[in-house]
Amino acid sequence: MFWLAQMADGASLVLLSGHMGQLGFSGAQISYVFSTTALAALVSPLVAGWLADRYWPSQRLLGACYLIGAPLLLLAWRQTEFWPFWGVMALFALVRLPGRTLTNVVAFYHLDQPERYGYLRVWGTVGWVFVSWCLSLYLHWWEWARMGDALLLAAGLALVTGLYCWTLPHTPPASGQSQGWAFLGAFRLLRQRNFAVLTAIAFVSSAMSPFYYNFSFLFLTEAGGLGLQPSMGNWVQSLGQVAEVVVLLGLAASLRRWGMKRILLLGVGAQALRFAVFSLGQPLWLVVGAVALHGVIFTFLISGLTVAVENLGGGQMRARAQGLMTLVRSGVGALCGNFLAGWMYDSCVLEGGGHDWGTIFLLPACVTGAALVVFGVFFGAGDGRPKD
Repeated sequence: MFWLAQMADGASLVLLSGHMGQLGFSGAQISYVFSTTALAALVSPLVAGWLADRYWPSQRLLGACYLIGAPLLLLAWRQTEFWPFWGVMALFALVRLPGRTLTNVVAFYHLDQPERYGYLRVWGTVGWVFVSWCLSLYLHWWEWARMGDALLLAAGLALVTGLYCWTLPHTPPASGQSQGWAFLGAFRLLRQRNFAVLTAIAFVSSAMSPFYYNFSFLFLTEAGGLGLQPSMGNWVQSLGQVAEVVVLLGLAASLRRWGMKRILLLGVGAQALRFAVFSLGQPLWLVVGAVALHGVIFTFLISGLTVAVENLGGGQMRARAQGLMTLVRSGVGALCGNFLAGWMYDSCVLEGGGHDWGTIFLLPACVTGAALVVFGVFFGAGDGRPKD
């Protein structure tokens, strides 16, 4: 499940900023397209989590999301103007975002030990690396290749993923009884201090993430940045997922040895360090090493947040708790971050061409560094479970 789902998601995202650059979109327009994911996350994951908790089997709902997404990706591949492209990607985001929540719901329902989540999720990373390398080879071997062709590949993978998800083990709703606007009940978890701190850190981290996800490919390939060829730039980015495979396999052991708080501290610290190195912009080997820090960030921060949320809101609140975290990370936080990152990108244009990348990445370096200190002070030690 994770392998196919992440191949489909990876194909739709890894070359997206480069494709929009080829279409002549501005930095603000690129961020507007990425913000469709954030706009969708304000609604769809919570509603999907509510439906999965109350009405529909999660694996069926997950399959439907990918099957609906396949023709939308095909339609996006055919667009060349900004507003039609934005509209199709907005519709696609509405059905793609619940997939992030529902894959976790299916996984945790069938796991006896939540800390073993990393052994499953690592296959998603393998799938992302595989499709990323295939696209790098495609760009390297065929001169007529377009970065937008990745959307065509993503459409085919989404179709296969949707059909496969309907063969997954049955993951029934937690309750068959309707409770009206019960999906809003997940907000009650914010009364727990640890959950509230997790939510705050998730917001800050996701608000800074667009600086990396939206513009790191352009930073690596722009003449004023590192000046790499597109195929090489995509390969360098994939090193983060390669490192992710290794670190994910050690997530369970790391949780047992260090505990949830230290794991999350390492994740936030790695994010701050990556932005600091990007702000320096040299030497090349140090920047490449900072890209590889994505493995630590994803495993210890993003996956660590997922496990912590499961510990705090499992059982009948499982899907809604995960949906709330998706809303905060991929919705509110990412929406703010996309607009901020796009504004910074356009504000740092140099007169002779290119961008002032040092200034662009300095802001997220300072913000995530401050978040590291706040988290260390206010988050209680332990495994993330509420104390009696």
